[in-house]
Amino acid sequence: MNSVEELAKAKQYLRDLTGGGLLLAESRLVAETLLYPRPEAEWNRLFTDENILKKNSAHTSIRYARAIKRRLEPLGIEFKQAVIHAPDSEYKQLLMLAFIIHTPVIADFMQAVVAETKRVYKPTLALDAWDTFIQERALTLTGLNKLSDATLHKSGTNVIRSLVESGYLDNNRQRQLQPVYLLPQTYVWLKQLNRLDLEAVMECTL
Repeated sequence: MNSVEELAKAKQYLRDLTGGGLLLAESRLVAETLLYPRPEAEWNRLFTDENILKKNSAHTSIRYARAIKRRLEPLGIEFKQAVIHAPDSEYKQLLMLAFIIHTPVIADFMQAVVAETKRVYKPTLALDAWDTFIQERALTLTGLNKLSDATLHKSGTNVIRSLVESGYLDNNRQRQLQPVYLLPQTYVWLKQLNRLDLEAVMECTL
């Protein structure tokens, strides 16, 4: 595999991770805009000219919107409708499910680091957990070494943020582990999307 292919594979592994965490405040609204087909230019204008996410810059607004679109769009119209109407706890789990499916590194981190930390009865996630994880992954996925330190750092920040937002960690500073159990409707979606392999990932069990 040449260096270009190695870099492409690494980017695919961290896909859209720099776009943000779960984007809780924005995802429901973006999902609503995806229910009906519309020209790309018209969809973009919702987040730039009209600024329906009410961000300080058009760049931030469209970056968030595109990240959410790429996570939700492949999962179908019914999934987007579920996101729009889900109560708070289910909403977070559905967004986490979409994030895990879209960005492969998240599932690996949850299994290799979060679940392993639980298995050895450590109460908190190490502050250098992400850096250590990436260093180990870079031994086999060498394209990670070609990404900038800023990209890798921002990616790690968003992984931790998403784990806090979805209830796996208490906060970004202490990073105390908290139990998360799949809600019945989340499990239904795992079955419907043919992703029952993610049950152990989302419950952080080995």
